[in-house]
Amino acid sequence: MAPCSRCRWRLRLERWRSRCSDFETRARSALPPEFICYRRQSMTPLAGLRILDLTHALAGPFCTYHLGQFGAEVFKVEPPAVGDDFRGFAPDTFDAVNGGKRSLGINLKTAAGRELLHELAAQVDVLIENFRPDAAKKLGVDWELLHKRNPALIYCSISGFGATGPRASWPAVEWSVQAATGLSAMYLDDSTDPRDLGIGMLDIFTGTSAVIAIMGAVMERSRSGRGQRLEVTMTDAALTLASAGLAQQLSGARVGKARRRPAVGRFKARDARLFVMAAHQRWFATLAEVLGAPSLLDDPRFATPEARDDHAEELRQEIESRLSSRPALEWQDALLAAGVPSAVVGDLRALVASGHYHDAGLIHDLHSNARGRAQPVAGATFSGRTIKRAPGAVPALGADTEAALAALGIASTRFAALREAGAI
Repeated sequence: MAPCSRCRWRLRLERWRSRCSDFETRARSALPPEFICYRRQSMTPLAGLRILDLTHALAGPFCTYHLGQFGAEVFKVEPPAVGDDFRGFAPDTFDAVNGGKRSLGINLKTAAGRELLHELAAQVDVLIENFRPDAAKKLGVDWELLHKRNPALIYCSISGFGATGPRASWPAVEWSVQAATGLSAMYLDDSTDPRDLGIGMLDIFTGTSAVIAIMGAVMERSRSGRGQRLEVTMTDAALTLASAGLAQQLSGARVGKARRRPAVGRFKARDARLFVMAAHQRWFATLAEVLGAPSLLDDPRFATPEARDDHAEELRQEIESRLSSRPALEWQDALLAAGVPSAVVGDLRALVASGHYHDAGLIHDLHSNARGRAQPVAGATFSGRTIKRAPGAVPALGADTEAALAALGIASTRFAALREAGAI
C-alpha cells in the first residue's frame, strides 16, 4: 500500500533532518578545536562579563568561582606576598573554589595600589568584596567612591551581619553567625561535645545567595544600564536556612531541635547504619512489609503516627532487631525497590571512591600552580542549552598580574613605576 500524503511529507522531513545532521557533523569535524571551544564558551550565559574579586576565605570565592563557570572572567585581587589566607590555612578548600581565576597581586594599603584598583573598577562589570563594612571605606574601595567612576558597576558586599545595626562591626565566621542567629541550636544542644562545630553550610549558602543576587543585577542592568550596590549577609542566609523554625517562632509555637520522627533516622543493620524515611503511613506500611513484620501495623503502639511518637524507642528496637539479620546494602536495595527512601550511611571518602560524582561531571582533575594537582567540585549541574565552563588551573599568587592588568587596559609601560611604588 502506498503511503498517504501526510506520511510522505513525514518521510521527506526525516530525510531532510538526517542530511542536516550529517552535514553538521562533517562541518564540525573540519573545524579546528579552538573554534569549537570558542563556540562553546560563547554559549555560556555570562561570557564577556568581567569580575573584580576582592574576596578571601570561602563565601566570596565560592560565589565568583561559580560565576566563572557560567562564563565570566574573574580577576582575583590579593595582597602581594601574602595572598588569600586560605592559600595557607586551607589549601584544599582554596583550590576547590579558585580554579580558572586570574590572580593579581595589588597592595591596597598604598596610594598607588588604591588608584590602580580604581582604574580597574572602571573597566569591569562587577566588583565583589567581603571586607568589614568600615575596612572597605578605609581602603578606598567603597561603593560610593567606585560608583562615581563607573556608574554601571555592580558592587556586591558580603559580610556577617550587614553594614548597619549593632552587630555590623562584629568579626564574623561561619560558626559565630550560626551561634548568633540560633541556627546551630536547631541541631546541637548542651549534650553535644562543645568542640563539635556542627555543619559547615553557611559560607556555601551565602556564596550561592550572592550568585543569585549578582545574576539578577546583571539582568536588571541590561534593561536600565545602571549599576547598583548589593548586600549579602551570612545572617540573612542563616535565617533563610532556618525559615521553617523561624516561622514557628513568629507564630508563637514552641521551637527546639528538629523534630525526631520514630520511623525516620539511621538504624543499625548487621554491618552498618541504614537511613530510612518511613514517616508517612504508606511508607511505614511498606517498611513493615519489606521487614517481614506486617504485625507492626496491627500493633496498637505503632498503628498511627501519634502512637509511634509515643512509643518511639520501642519502635526503633523492633526495626533494628529485624535489620540486624542482613547487611545494610541488601536492605537498602530492597527498600528502594519498594519505593521507600533509604541509603547506607557512608562518608565523603566512600562517595568519592564510588565514582558517582566523577561520572556526573561534578569533580574535575585540574592543575594547581601551587601544589601540582587539584580536584575542585563543580557544583550543581544541569542540562539544556546553557553550558557551564570547565574551570581552569588554580592560579599561583600574583601569577597573572601583568597579563591581567594589560587585559584591563593598563599600559605595560607603567608596570615598572607601579612596582617601584609598591602597588604590585
